[in-house]
Amino acid sequence: MRKTSQLKNVLKRARFTMLILFVYTLGSNVPLPYAKITHHFAHLLQNSSITLLSAFSGANFQHTSLFMIGLNPLMIAMLFMQLLMLTGLFGFDALSMSQMNIVQQVLTLVLAVIQATTFTLGLHLTKTLFQMISVIIILTAGAMFVTWLGFMNMKFGIGGTVAMILYNIVAGSVPMISRAVRQIMKLPNVYLWLALLLIGAFALMVFWIAFSRAYYPIETIQVGLSSKEKPVIIPLGLNMGAMMMYMVGMALLVMPTFLAQVFGPKSIFANTRFDAFLSGVICFALFYFFSFVQFSPKQQARAFRNSDTYIPGIRPGKPTQRWLTKIMWLVCLPGAILNTLQVVFGMMGSLFLGKFAMLTVIPMNIVMIVMIMGGIRDSLITMLFPRKYTKVMNQERARDN
Repeated sequence: MRKTSQLKNVLKRARFTMLILFVYTLGSNVPLPYAKITHHFAHLLQNSSITLLSAFSGANFQHTSLFMIGLNPLMIAMLFMQLLMLTGLFGFDALSMSQMNIVQQVLTLVLAVIQATTFTLGLHLTKTLFQMISVIIILTAGAMFVTWLGFMNMKFGIGGTVAMILYNIVAGSVPMISRAVRQIMKLPNVYLWLALLLIGAFALMVFWIAFSRAYYPIETIQVGLSSKEKPVIIPLGLNMGAMMMYMVGMALLVMPTFLAQVFGPKSIFANTRFDAFLSGVICFALFYFFSFVQFSPKQQARAFRNSDTYIPGIRPGKPTQRWLTKIMWLVCLPGAILNTLQVVFGMMGSLFLGKFAMLTVIPMNIVMIVMIMGGIRDSLITMLFPRKYTKVMNQERARDN
């Protein structure tokens, strides 16, 4: 009975996630009232990376729909929340979880209003004041509704908000990649090029699966254990800051793209090389930021000291914190460089590959799909762990009998 109930719970959650994705798809295809496809909007889609940026940040800017802003404000709000928690500004670190949730919701709402206003005015989607206010309200309401869908999926489904981002990446990248493949079909030796494309994509997938699971082993000794016991390994992931780097980084980079439409084609924001440089700086910094959020040297050093655990050759307290900080900077460097190069390559695809520029999104898609699917797999394993544990115990009892 217990096995059946656990499996039914997983299937129930999977059905709920499918319902969430259906509602999200429906809202993403409902046209935005009063908004029209203007020259500015068409120019934005054709001459910028807005489609790529929106897919990774939970938005859908390639269509003027109810959910076009999507999870974008939430991604930026999460960054501000992490900054407030780390710095302790305004006594934020003393707030309860429910109070922090309220602050995050208010911040998400404010950012949604700002983005909706910037988008409506910058792309000249409306003609009258009434239409402008209506579109801003609808876009804001749509963004908050998508945020609510994400939290409902986190509570009753599988994957939380990243399930919608995964859907966005797949749905948004398939048309772009298919257009690039149609261009390849026009080349001589087409099957050779297609084979190389498939081999390259498979090799990238294998690499990122391995790299996402790779870690630096930190050996620790616990005072209460016997001296004969082996050191306890604390894994320090090489790529642990990547997923949030992509989602939050793309959400941040949407704004400079909008500013290029506001200030015109001669502004610095309309310069592809400047966009790529800005993307690289932001993504490199965010990778380290979220790595330090997930593995805080200060908190780890305090936890070691409180549990009578130490690193061989390193004194507890501040020396341990400084050593962990140094290791973090070194261990995270390859991941920061690799992921930053992927983002810059994707942003400057038109300069590198011309009409095959859409192929530059493949590496970014692969790394995000690998990490999101890994997270969903871990969630499923956690849900099914009692079932697996019961199965192992039954096998042990049968062996003893």
